[in-house]
Amino acid sequence: MLHEQYFMLHQKLAVNAPASMATEVTLEQIANTLYCSARNAKLVLRKLEEKEWIIWKAGRGRGIRSMLTFQADKEALLQEAAQQLTEKGEYKQAFELMRNYGEEIRTHESYVEWMNGHFGFCKEEKEGEEARDSLRLPVYRLIDTLDPAECYYSFPAHMIQQIFDRLVIYENATDQYLPAIAHHWENNNDATVWTFHLRKGILFHDGKELTADDVKFTVERLGRKRNRWILRELKNVEVVSPREVRFILNKPNRIFIRYLSATCMSIVPQHLLRFNEEQYWKLPVGTGPFQVEEWTEDRLSIRASPYYYQGRPHLDSVQIIFMPEDAEHSDVRWERLLQDSDPSDPTEEMSGMDTVESLNGCTTLITWNMRKPGPYQSIEFRRAFSLILNRSGMVRELGEYRLYPARGFLIDDGAAYHKDRFDPDLAKQLLQQSGYDGSPIRMGSLAHHMKDAEWVQNQCAAIGIQLIICEEKMDTIHKPEVMSNMDCILQGLVLPGEEVCLIENYEQEDSVVKEFMDPLLHDWVKECIDDALASEECKERLNLLANIEERLREEAQVSFLIHSKFQAQLHSSYKGVVINNLGWLDFKQIWRV
Repeated sequence: MLHEQYFMLHQKLAVNAPASMATEVTLEQIANTLYCSARNAKLVLRKLEEKEWIIWKAGRGRGIRSMLTFQADKEALLQEAAQQLTEKGEYKQAFELMRNYGEEIRTHESYVEWMNGHFGFCKEEKEGEEARDSLRLPVYRLIDTLDPAECYYSFPAHMIQQIFDRLVIYENATDQYLPAIAHHWENNNDATVWTFHLRKGILFHDGKELTADDVKFTVERLGRKRNRWILRELKNVEVVSPREVRFILNKPNRIFIRYLSATCMSIVPQHLLRFNEEQYWKLPVGTGPFQVEEWTEDRLSIRASPYYYQGRPHLDSVQIIFMPEDAEHSDVRWERLLQDSDPSDPTEEMSGMDTVESLNGCTTLITWNMRKPGPYQSIEFRRAFSLILNRSGMVRELGEYRLYPARGFLIDDGAAYHKDRFDPDLAKQLLQQSGYDGSPIRMGSLAHHMKDAEWVQNQCAAIGIQLIICEEKMDTIHKPEVMSNMDCILQGLVLPGEEVCLIENYEQEDSVVKEFMDPLLHDWVKECIDDALASEECKERLNLLANIEERLREEAQVSFLIHSKFQAQLHSSYKGVVINNLGWLDFKQIWRV
């Protein structure tokens, strides 16, 4: 508090005064600046004098004004205060202090450097306890929910996978299904009945054993939530025995097992959720490798579960620190942290760097709101918009993690060789044919896509399209009242499960692609999906789903922008580091020599 009071006085009263020069001031001015009484203002001044941050000479007699001299170096004091808040875990307050009383956060290089030292691998020591191997990471992504049934974004999905388990796991690299909660499964000939046999002795984090009743409860609850799309053709789920559960479908689904590997199908405990759901989600309990220790607006702390049936994690705990979204431009990033050697050992030298990357990545795209009137209802306008975007130039100019121009939702082996269609002359002709009158186009985007949005805005300006960027937060952009007001939305999609994730993109509640799609077109899309699910051949399924993508591209209802891959360089002392298909570290396997 004393730090902030000093900054408040300095900001108000030392604007034009050179350092260490006395400023005339009244006690009333100080009290007004600190929003307190004159008596309390005197107490603050006394404390600041004791710290030797100021020199205060009270005016004595009529017409003699008081004099205030600022002694402390404001920048050093600001960094000290921010570091103290950070050490206490009050990260948002630290950045708010820097924002309010310093220049922009990005200019405080020494603070950013200190922050990078604060994060990363560390030994946590508590009196009377063995030191814990901990990983402390900063993120700029909201965790709006840890409920698998409500999850939409990739980072919360990743954290859910640390806390909960599914019946099976799909491994992209080998195209195999791995046993998880279920150790065996079978289905009938037409793929309408699927039976799963559960392992014995799988315990929730509170020590209670998981049974088929928890699976049934999870699925029936999911049918009332955001991700209920995945159960569209589920007729019934039956508990055959405490360790056997059966799913009965209305229509054939050859990849239903893939559905059960989706994050939203993570199994939750019936005995805790049934009676007090609100209380449960304050500190959720699952069967995953980590259990929730603390979840506040500043952090999510998880620790290794001693009950985990597939082996205890090497790390003892992981702390996810929620950083302010507007601080994302700073250089405090988990990818950089893994490049550093042990900060506690100044003699350690960099012995080499390793690069890890995911087989999957992120695709950025712009989706048009076909349910709202506007110039973009003209196909000529939408095609003109797409043709003015020089995607290869975008990759060159913006660089960073951007790799290739995107032609579709999924990145493939030929992505680097796809020819980007960029034709400004044809774009101008089509724009004229569309009858565009110059009215502004409202494009929604999240903070971490603002560089892409501004680049698109500049490209559009070249042919006279007035694009207004509406920056939204992750917890607001999918609200119906926000989406209905947007002409288009620029977003990034992480689609790690190919077929299932493509279907999710077309069917999930609040999906931009689904919510912006014309209802008649969406009926056709659902027919294509049903045909794909009934097909026994993977190639045929993908071809049927590709027809949907091709129509969206040809009608320019979606403008694909660029593909990026998840990758990071790390110091060779980190072992077991894998970037999963959601773009994040698999915490269970990480350790350090």
